[in-house]
Amino acid sequence: MEVIFWIGIIWFILTLYGNYKEKQEQEAMIKRIAKERQDNIFKSKVINDKIVVEDSIWDTFKIDIKGIVEGSHDNFDMRFIVRMFDITDGEYPILCTLEDFQAVDSRVFFYESNIEKLPYKETIFSDWFSVINIPKIFLEFPKKGNRKIQIKVFAIDANTRNILAEDNIEVTYLAEEKGYIDRQNDTKYFEEMVIKTAMLVSASDGTMDDDEARVVKDWIKKRLSYFDESRQTEEKNRLNGYIKDIFFDIESGDVDIYEILEGIENIASEGEKFELFQLCLDVAQADGEADEAELKIVYDIADYIKLDRSQFRSMIEKTLPVTIHTSEANADKLLDIDSSMTNKEIKKYLREQYKKWNARVSSKDVKIREQAEKMINLIAEARKKYI
Repeated sequence: MEVIFWIGIIWFILTLYGNYKEKQEQEAMIKRIAKERQDNIFKSKVINDKIVVEDSIWDTFKIDIKGIVEGSHDNFDMRFIVRMFDITDGEYPILCTLEDFQAVDSRVFFYESNIEKLPYKETIFSDWFSVINIPKIFLEFPKKGNRKIQIKVFAIDANTRNILAEDNIEVTYLAEEKGYIDRQNDTKYFEEMVIKTAMLVSASDGTMDDDEARVVKDWIKKRLSYFDESRQTEEKNRLNGYIKDIFFDIESGDVDIYEILEGIENIASEGEKFELFQLCLDVAQADGEADEAELKIVYDIADYIKLDRSQFRSMIEKTLPVTIHTSEANADKLLDIDSSMTNKEIKKYLREQYKKWNARVSSKDVKIREQAEKMINLIAEARKKYI
């Protein structure tokens, strides 16, 4: 009987000890998890970087993230969102002239990534992961000078749009050009000149197509998004009035595109010049065809406002691919052969172009492949001409 008593005592003590050890292990595990989460807290950083676009180099803000993103289950879909604000003297939006980095129907900077599928409910980015490279040339700040910029980075559930993780970064940036607040008086003039230039591109082939006019109206819609609702009707009437004015000027033949472009050259930032040029390209391709007159005028615009040649060539190749041109009579224009180049320079240039387009012949994208094949044919014809 006494033996049974001591066995019970020992069993009781061992049970207490076992429970104690299990509790200690649980507490240790909780501490390890807490430390791991603390060590891998979601954070972001910005790096002044550069990217190469065709033959050009653009300065960028490179946004990287690191740390834990917690979803609702394993293999969940998420996206990254990046927003930017100027907080130097109040909070103002930073605008962008590049459509890929704009909020819907707005000129305010906004970026949303493609879907990233994360394998675990709690996925840790243990190394820095690049979210986006933002070209600075397309950003518009409220004012000129040293600016304090706040960059907000979010990881969101791709289905529910719930925020899973977020972080803020603050950086300083020297805005060398006048900001949109500094240029309030210039802005109306810029808008007028952009609309008139785009409508002249539309009319360059002898007609003003409805699809082309719709592109201009969509651009106006984006501009209106920046105004308070109380002002939108007034501003809409003003901007639509520019379309009516240029329509009558074109009909009467009383318009000088170079006078318009001279005004833009005097007041527009580099980003705004690209915005103007992209709108003109969008107008030229709106009906699915681009003829020689349209190609000539867009090249004249690029030359007159002094856009970087390699950059506007890249824009033309993307928006006005050779496959939509109605005539090959402008082969030199399509290949961007400068009349000031010597035969030796042209031959070297054609070799470089052949190498570039030949690399795209095997692209999985049918449109890119067709464009490459047609460009190679043009290069072959040009080689005969400049042999």
